Amino acid sequence: MPELSEEVKERLVFRAARDRASRMVSWAAVQRDVDALAEAIHSAGVVPTALIGIFQGGWLVAQCLADHFPGAPVLGCLARQGDDEARVVLFGATDGLHTEVVPEPGSTALLVDEVVDSGRTAGFYLERLRDDFGVHAHLVCLAADTAARPAPDFAAQRMDSLPALVLPWRVLRDFEQTAACLLRAEPMTTSQIDERLREFGHDIAPRVLDARLRSLAARGLVRLGDDGTWSRGGA
Repeated sequence: MPELSEEVKERLVFRAARDRASRMVSWAAVQRDVDALAEAIHSAGVVPTALIGIFQGGWLVAQCLADHFPGAPVLGCLARQGDDEARVVLFGATDGLHTEVVPEPGSTALLVDEVVDSGRTAGFYLERLRDDFGVHAHLVCLAADTAARPAPDFAAQRMDSLPALVLPWRVLRDFEQTAACLLRAEPMTTSQIDERLREFGHDIAPRVLDARLRSLAARGLVRLGDDGTWSRGGA
């Protein structure tokens, strides 16, 4: 698969600044937000023919929303580098197989993402869905910055200076951010970190948690004190 150009990456990739405030989000909070989104969409009279999740996180949120819209398939979407510019590919899953699909022109869909920060990524996909497939899409997300353009049609949370959200499925994938968030208030032992993560619905094997912490320590991002507590690097 050809790699995306640097220009396209700049439009598509969400990168939180290292000094940006972060916030942990529990599975329970995600479910509440999903339910609130579904209620708002139904109240607005929107009847989607498909839920299109921006890969990867948006696809997960779309799967959570799917229970509220029976009969509307969940499609994933991603960008691939073409000869001259990036194109959007839509795919569906049947019996564990991902196959490329083309939606019906003129159909109405929900374009779903985790977070809409600047709006660049969402704007790219909305444009391509409209121009390449003839699909009218309503933008849906869990959280959005109030300055995002385009602004989402439906958002469970709208915030000024949107923090970097540590969503449940990112806890291990973005563990650097997870640790920074947990250790922001005070140093904690491995057991205390484990207890806090359990409060957010995560049951992580001790050896995995310990390995992740020691990997961050090797990079100087956290440090282990003589009292057995972890703190942020340089703290």
